[in-house]
Amino acid sequence: MRWVTLFFLLPMSVQALSAESDTLSRIGAQMEQHPMVRADFIQSKQMPALKRPLVTSGRLVYSRRHGVLWQIEQPYRMSYVLGEDRIIEIAADGTRRERGLRDVPGLAQVGRVFRAMLGANTAALRDLFEVSVQGSPEKWEIDLKPRQAQLAQFLSGLQLSGGHYLESIRISEAGGETTQIRFRNTQGGGVPNEAELQLFGGEVGKP
Repeated sequence: MRWVTLFFLLPMSVQALSAESDTLSRIGAQMEQHPMVRADFIQSKQMPALKRPLVTSGRLVYSRRHGVLWQIEQPYRMSYVLGEDRIIEIAADGTRRERGLRDVPGLAQVGRVFRAMLGANTAALRDLFEVSVQGSPEKWEIDLKPRQAQLAQFLSGLQLSGGHYLESIRISEAGGETTQIRFRNTQGGGVPNEAELQLFGGEVGKP
């Protein structure tokens, strides 16, 4: 009887996975419409050793051509260019230095997720994470669990939510630290301005 039950449940499971995959693809296609995205963010990082979270705020800039630019404006000024295998840290005086992905794992994951989501590269998400999707392209939640043991060493999971744009990310690190990032005033379209291009190191006029 147990095998008969499983036989009937299997088509339902396959159908659910297919619907989930279709929803994820539609979410990615919806975001892919904008080769350039800007948003304000507020980030709250909770650490076991601290009673109060560390709060920072600033601007996010995504360019399909140049990558992800993370600009902290309060309570200090610091910018990061988030690449595939490295992160460039840019101080307020313009000094640049390379950081490893392990040095800032939360930002590294933000960069990976944004490149995958905004570039409609859902295959990249599935290569790195077990993906669970709820909702519709109009209002959705995505849960990501690391597939790779190396990634799981410092990351427990990510939870994303949004609609037409990504609205929030919750990052759970293996060490017990959690980071909540909320986005607002999100706008799509346009090209990087000169200040952004200087940080990216790109060419004027390219989206």
